[in-house]
Amino acid sequence: MIVLHERAAPPIAIASADAVLAIRVPGHGEATTLPGMAKAILAELHERGVHAACVLVGLGDRAGVFAQALALEMLGRDLPLRCVAVVPDAALAAEVSPAEEGAASDRLRTACEAWTPPEPAMLPTLRCADDEPDVAGWVAGTFAAPPLPKPPAATQSIPLKIGGPLRAPVFCIPGAGASIVSLLDLAQAAHPQANVIGMQPRGLDGIEPPCTSVETAAASILPQVLQAAPHGPIRLIGHSFGGWIAFAVALRLREQGRTLASVDLLDSRPPTSDPAMAECDELDVLLRWIALVQLSTDQPLGIDAARLRPLPASARMHLVHRRMAEVGLMPARSDPASMLGALRMFAACLRTHYRPAGDYDGVLRVVYMPDPDLDAAGNDDEAERMRAGWSRHAPRVQLIRGGGNHMTGIRGRHANALADRLGLSA
Repeated sequence: MIVLHERAAPPIAIASADAVLAIRVPGHGEATTLPGMAKAILAELHERGVHAACVLVGLGDRAGVFAQALALEMLGRDLPLRCVAVVPDAALAAEVSPAEEGAASDRLRTACEAWTPPEPAMLPTLRCADDEPDVAGWVAGTFAAPPLPKPPAATQSIPLKIGGPLRAPVFCIPGAGASIVSLLDLAQAAHPQANVIGMQPRGLDGIEPPCTSVETAAASILPQVLQAAPHGPIRLIGHSFGGWIAFAVALRLREQGRTLASVDLLDSRPPTSDPAMAECDELDVLLRWIALVQLSTDQPLGIDAARLRPLPASARMHLVHRRMAEVGLMPARSDPASMLGALRMFAACLRTHYRPAGDYDGVLRVVYMPDPDLDAAGNDDEAERMRAGWSRHAPRVQLIRGGGNHMTGIRGRHANALADRLGLSA
């Protein structure tokens, strides 16, 4: 059992203390978001050698919210988890003094207020009654709670184009929060005899927890690739964040001695291993989502940070959904909640940092797609930074210039031209 609290010491004593690990949150890190704090605590648990299925218990309202964030981080990495339990402040009030206030508490409070909690279907959570007469006994009883169901595989293999056995199969991984449908134009531009298989990340349905680790996604993809292509060369394509996953899969395939006909990263920024670079709150996530949506259409949504900041999370979602419906990007009668799955996936990707496990010794083709906000010189500089960044992990980098932008460069005529440049259509 991992007991999370924000006081100098756990507010209650738990029976079977030899099986209890108490951790104060948010800890000593500098993270300002709950996912960032959760990643720091998870690294601490790893250093302590905690690997068995555990029970997470948050003592207090804010610690309980943090317990849910930590649970999603663990499930996103396919780590075993028995259950999540919350003891509200009301249940603790008769037993302990108020929580100490300070910079850490302020940081945790702000992070909790900015966070959107998971739906019960995604993360069933036990909650102690406000008037529970034996809180310590209730917490101890969570040891016997039925385990949470294990999430499905971090990725699902779905054919995008059925071909024949004479060409190397192509495995495509979409970008942050995207469906494999985003790569359908590129798949259809491939040679008629090419098998193109999309690797759909978990969580798009808004029910399953999205993957929170590049290596977890790669580990899920590897057996599916080997099953679909037990011998012969393999092609990998990753768009944006999917490029990180494609690179991790390429390293694993090389370890097994497999031949990679090509590894193509489409407008994928070089990886960063700095957790601070992956810190972004809910408003940051939504603004970056809006920026990508606007790249995919000629009609700006007319929504900026000043307009969104005063609104609660639900009102922000309704506003973005309404504007997307007005420009034809969402059905007019659809539910704003239908966007939650993609947004959670998008957020999980933005908050992920990645350090490749080794160097790739084959040819790595990196496609740079122009940024419409930059002039020619600025795009030249960005393209060179992309090439130089990837060269630290793959000395044989080839830079290819694509058309369109980050979103349109994989669609329509740009997808056809890209397929020709990458040799997919030959």
